[in-house]
Parts: sequence; C-alpha cells; structure tokens
Amino acid sequence: MEKTHQLGLNYEFWAKKILYFYGLLAIVAIGGQLVGLIVTIFYYSSDIEEYISLRMIWPTSFILAIMLLSWFMVQILKIYNPYILFFAGTLLAVVMILTNPGLPGLQMTLLLPMAISLIYLKKFKLTISFLTNFTALFIIYFISEDSRAVMTPYEYFAYLFILVAGYIVYLAVIERGTEMLTTLRHAAEKEEELLIQNRIMDRLSKTDALTGLINHKTFQNFLETLVHQADASGMQLQLAVLDIDNFKSINDNFGHSSGDIVLKHVAEVLSEKADAHDVVARYGGEEFAVIFTGKSFEETLELLDDMREAVAELKHPEIAERSVTISAGLQNYYPGLSKSDFFKKADAYLYEAKRNGKNQIQHNRNYNYNI
Repeated sequence: MEKTHQLGLNYEFWAKKILYFYGLLAIVAIGGQLVGLIVTIFYYSSDIEEYISLRMIWPTSFILAIMLLSWFMVQILKIYNPYILFFAGTLLAVVMILTNPGLPGLQMTLLLPMAISLIYLKKFKLTISFLTNFTALFIIYFISEDSRAVMTPYEYFAYLFILVAGYIVYLAVIERGTEMLTTLRHAAEKEEELLIQNRIMDRLSKTDALTGLINHKTFQNFLETLVHQADASGMQLQLAVLDIDNFKSINDNFGHSSGDIVLKHVAEVLSEKADAHDVVARYGGEEFAVIFTGKSFEETLELLDDMREAVAELKHPEIAERSVTISAGLQNYYPGLSKSDFFKKADAYLYEAKRNGKNQIQHNRNYNYNI
C-alpha cells in the first residue's frame, strides 16, 4: 500500500484528488444525460422510454458503480494504486462513449486517464495508461455496432492517431517535468551545500581552530553583551583569565605539536567543568578566559579551583606523562565597571598568581560590592 513516492509525491493525497476529479466527470456525464432527456422530451417524445432505458439508467448505474467501487478502495481499503485509478478513468470514458456513440469527439475522453497519469511523472505509468486506452478504443469499435455505424474508418483511425499523438505529447511533458524536478533538486542541493558552508565558515570565524573554544573576537563580543546585561538586570558575573604555567618550556623541550595537544587537553578540561551558561574561550597563545554567569563569587571560586585541580591532575603522554598547571586571576563584576577594566583587573590578578608561585588563583578579596 503505497503512500509516498520517491520524489515526494503523496499517493494517498493524489488518489483522493483523482477520485474527486472523476466525481466531477461523473456529475458532468449525468448532467449531460439530463440535458439529453430534456431535448428528447421536446423534440423526440416518442423515444423517451428508450432514452431513459438505454441512455440514462444503465449508464448512470455503471458510472455510480465505478465511483462507489473506487471510493471504497481508496477511502475504506486505503488502496492508492495509480493503475487501478487509471483503469477506473478508462471505464468511465468507455461508458460515456458507448452511451453516446453519435456524439462526435467523445472518444477523446480516453485522453483523460492518460492526462491523470502525468501527476506521477513516470513514463511507465503513462505507457500503461496509453495501452489501456488504446485497447479500449479497439474494443469499443468492435463490440459497438452503433459506434461503427456513426464512425467511418477514417474517423476511427484518426482517433487512434490522436491517442498516439497525445501519448507522445504527454511523454514530452513528463520529460520536461522530470528535467525541472532535477534542476530544482540540484538547486536545492547547492543551496543546502551553501548553507552548510556558511554555517561552517560562521563557526570557524567564531571558534579557535585548535581547541574548538570560542576565539578572542567572539569572547570580546560575549563579554560586552554580558556586562550590559549584568548592569541592566543585576545578574552575577565573574571573569577569570587563566594561563598555562611554564608553557614555553613545553614547546622548547617537546615541540610545538606536543604543546598544541596539551592546549587541546586543557581546553577540554575547562569546557567539561564549566556550566552550560558559562563562556570558555581561548584568549590567545596559552591563555584562556572564562566568563561565569548566574553564580555567587564563592561558587565561581570553587568551580575555578576545581578546574585548576583537574588540569594539574591530568597526565599528558605527549610530554612524557607529565602534568601541567594553570594560574588564574578572578574578578567579580560590580555595577559601573567597564568591560575593559573588568578584563584588566582579572588579568592583573593572573600576573599576581604568577608572581606568587603559579598553580593558584588570585582574586579581589573584597568581592561584595554595595554600590
């Protein structure tokens, strides 16, 4: 039981839509019979009984039977097979032709099921519909004496050629539709590829290529935004500036590639320890910065010290299983403190930690500001 097509066609939706089209066709056919009845009453009153019997009762019964069976298969049994719908359309056309054999051009209603098959944009489906309707025209001619009586061989072959011509035109329509779908698909793929590239470029412009942390420029943007937010809302905010101790000796003794790996390991520790709303950045070289949000100074100090201890405990195979340490300066934000002064104060505490022996945190002791 098909519901979707590989090109995204919804079989269920279109089966119901085709059923709706056939319903309109059935209404038109029955309406035409009523018009014929009126004409018969006024001009051929002696043929009324024959008209009702041959031109109304059995054709209408067949049309209603076809529609009810199609409705039952689609709505109740949930069968959305297009070939069944094509065949139903052919049966409707055949009934209309046999009911009104003397009506010129009615044979062209056999083009309708072929046109319906265009919805699926499949040449094979169109071919099956064409062969079905081509065969139906043969059968109509040979089983219906009335059709043979009113249709010359020339007209009959003309209708056959029109069906063939319609098939050729419909093939061209499918090829054009397929070409357009291919073009649209390629355009969508290129657009998606461009969006992905833009996302990648945007990410690369905001992150440090080595560590994956946000870079210096993006850090400055975050810091400015959070300072404004802290001023406006009273949000608690702290800034830590961290530096790997004696990093130059690592590069000198083990090479810059080993130093790069150590930087990545330290960055991973800082990221893992930080809360979801904190901002961790590589400020430059072996220096990092962390913006802590929504925590008291004591909570931030405890978390930062946890980061320091985790870095010190980590062993690095790249430098002969040695560990590294970090020093940090921590500054609590208070109203009126500018972004640049905020960073300068944290950076000054970092250098104080370096001077006092490294592997430690220095911070503003008087962190409870009442301004």
